[in-house]
Amino acid sequence: MSGFAPDIALSALFQRNAAARPGDCALIAADGRYTYAEAANAVAHLAAQIASFGLPARSSVALLLPNGCELVLSLLAVIQSGHIPVPMPVAWRKSDLVRACREAEAAALITTAHFSDERLPALAAEAAIEVFELSFPCAFGADLPDGILPLSISGEAVAVAVSPSPGIATLHPSPGGVSFSLHGDEELLAAGLGAMLAADMRNGDRIVSAVAPSNLAGLGSGFVPWLLCGGTFSLLSDIPEYIDASGERCHVVAPAPLLERVCAAAEASLASAIAVHFAGTAETGGADIAAERVVDAFAVAEICLIALPREDRAQPRMIPLGHIQAGNGAAAPVVVETSISESGRMLVRGAMIAKDAVGESGWCDTGYASVSSGPSGFAILPPDEIVAIGALRFSFPDMERRILAAALVTSVETIADSVLGSRLVIRSERPAETSRALLDAGLPRIIASAVRKADNARTAAG
Repeated sequence: MSGFAPDIALSALFQRNAAARPGDCALIAADGRYTYAEAANAVAHLAAQIASFGLPARSSVALLLPNGCELVLSLLAVIQSGHIPVPMPVAWRKSDLVRACREAEAAALITTAHFSDERLPALAAEAAIEVFELSFPCAFGADLPDGILPLSISGEAVAVAVSPSPGIATLHPSPGGVSFSLHGDEELLAAGLGAMLAADMRNGDRIVSAVAPSNLAGLGSGFVPWLLCGGTFSLLSDIPEYIDASGERCHVVAPAPLLERVCAAAEASLASAIAVHFAGTAETGGADIAAERVVDAFAVAEICLIALPREDRAQPRMIPLGHIQAGNGAAAPVVVETSISESGRMLVRGAMIAKDAVGESGWCDTGYASVSSGPSGFAILPPDEIVAIGALRFSFPDMERRILAAALVTSVETIADSVLGSRLVIRSERPAETSRALLDAGLPRIIASAVRKADNARTAAG
C-alpha cells in the first residue's frame, strides 16, 4: 500500500506555528484565551516544572483535565518534557482513576481546581494514596489539598533538553478494567491528516471541538488537525448557545448524536461539520446543517479513526473495503486499509495502527462486527460488551458487576438514546440511596445519575 511517512514531530508542529504567527489566537476555551506566543511560553514554563520532578525518561503523566486550554497546554508540555501524556475523562471517579493510573503506571498526575464545583484535586490526592507509583499529584489553581503540588501556566519560560516523547497514550475499556494504547507521532499524524483533508481544513482555519483530546477520536479530529493547520482551537465544555463562525473558515467537531445541536449554535455557515461515531455506524442527521461538507469520523476503539466526507448529507458514509486515502482523494496518501475476517470482523492495517496491535498476519483485529452495505462499503458494530454513552465507553459486564457490588439494585440494562448513543438504566427500590452508594463506591456521576425507581423505570427510560 502507498505509505504515509511524516517527517515532523507534534511538538515541532506547535513550535513552527508559534514562530510563524506569534500574535494570532491559538486557543479559546472557558478557562482562557491564548495567542501562539502566550501558549508557547506557557508550554515551556509548564514543561520545565514537569522536568524538575526528575521522573525517569518517558514516564507516563496522567491528565485529569476538562476540555479546555489547560488540557491542550498540558498535553504539549508533557510531550516537550519527554514524557507520555495519558489524558483521562473527568467523568471518571476514584475507582476508575485508580485503575487507570495503575494500568498506565502513571508517575505524575495533573488536574485542576478550575472546573465548576468538581473537587478534582481532592480526587487526585485520594488516588495518589492508593497508587504507589503516583509520586507527583499536581494541580492548577489555589487552595489545593495537602499532598498536591501546585502548577502554574504563567511564568518565565525555561528551555529543557530532553529525549523525544514516544507519543500520547489513551485508555479504553476492557473486561475487568482499562487497557493502555500508545500512539506514536506517525499514527497520530495519519489520523489527524485523514480528518483534516476529509473536512477540507486549511491553514489558519478555526476548529471548534466538543470532543476532548482525551481519546484517539478527540486527538485525531481536533488536536492534531489544529497543529497541522495552525489556526485557532476552540474547545467546548458544554453545548454552546452560539458559535461565532463569521470572518474565518470554521469546522465543528462533535459526537454524532450531538452534531446538529452544536452546529445549530453557529452564527454563520460552517466549512465542515464532523460527526464522531463512538458506538459504531449510527444514523444521525446532517441534511439541515449549514456546512459546506459533513464528515463521518468512526472511532474504532482506540485503534484508528476513519474520517470520510459524506456523499448523501442525510446518511452516514459507509466504510470502504480496502485502501482509505486521507481526504478520500485519488492522490492522497493511504492512512489505513480495511478488510473483513472470515468471522465477519473488521480488520485494519497501515500508518495509523499501533505496531504492537498488529498480529502475525499483518492485520489488527478490531473486534468490531462488519455489516455489509453492498458495493458502497460496510457499517460497523462495536463488541456487545462495549457501551458508548456520549464520548465515554464502558465495558458493560464490568460496569454491571461494579454496580451490583456497590448497591442493591433490581436490574441494570442499556437502551438506545438519540442524544447519548446509549443510555444506562439502573432500577432500584431506593433510587436516591442507590445513587449515593454508587458515588461513594467511586463510580462516575453519569452512572449514578442513571438510577430510576424500579416500578416506573421503563416509563422514565422511554
